[in-house]
Amino acid sequence: MVQARGAEAVAFVDKFTTAPLLTLTEGDGAEGFFADARGWVIALTTILRTNEGLWIECDAASAPRLSSHLEHYHIREQVEFTDTTDTFFGVAVVGPEAAAWLAMHTADAVPMKPLVHGRVRLGDVDTLVLCTDRFGGIDYLVFIPREASSRLLAWLTATSLPQANPDDLASLRIEAGCPEACDIPEKTLPQELSRPPRAISFTKGCYLGQETVARIDALGHVNRTLSLVAVAGHPPRVGSVIVDANGESLGTITSSCRSPRFGGGLGLALVHRRGQMASGLVADERPARLIPIDHPAIPSDERS
Repeated sequence: MVQARGAEAVAFVDKFTTAPLLTLTEGDGAEGFFADARGWVIALTTILRTNEGLWIECDAASAPRLSSHLEHYHIREQVEFTDTTDTFFGVAVVGPEAAAWLAMHTADAVPMKPLVHGRVRLGDVDTLVLCTDRFGGIDYLVFIPREASSRLLAWLTATSLPQANPDDLASLRIEAGCPEACDIPEKTLPQELSRPPRAISFTKGCYLGQETVARIDALGHVNRTLSLVAVAGHPPRVGSVIVDANGESLGTITSSCRSPRFGGGLGLALVHRRGQMASGLVADERPARLIPIDHPAIPSDERS
């Protein structure tokens, strides 16, 4: 998590992300990429509008680089950046009954649409709750100061909320086609990650890396696309190469899981567009098939 606070926080950060931040109101959010001047992705983030400025929610692995990137361009603007990865603690509440469970255990309003967030008191702990669809449904991320984590975890245990296995959570994320930092190698372009139109605005003002993003949009395609790779049996090994019938390399598995939804092993990989039409694909020495990832936009009228 990176916090951007100050009178000019929103206007400043808007110049560095594909997300349209100037139209956000407090409690609203947007998904967006941060890229360098060449258009290569630094981080995929969820950006939350708060009364202090912005909370930029991202992988712990991406936060230091993102904070340094923004600070590099900061000169005199009234904005302060803080990498809060070590000071905040996050809990995921997932499943088809997640919204009902939260509503039953708090007197506060629970956000019901993806990217909407709000302050919710759980037990005796004040939390920031973000509604998300990154696990395939209407799920929640709960953020608190790290010093309050033991109190929140004790309260969650006392309510008899079942504790998920981390591998099960990873399966939900991968099945939903949501990339983490491990799935975004160096020199990855925003459009390669199968997030448009939800994470890229083509109507907002100028931002760093926009020239590359706009040029790709004009050309109509990228050479690689993030795809689900399904195989029979156990999960494909991270680092295993996807090849076609001629033995030509098409991509590399970057994260994997057992998939109840697809009935076998499942991985995420940036796959060359030749592979989208190829037959005889093999991954981790097993026949493989590609499953397209489609993330529809979240209209602004559904975020409130």
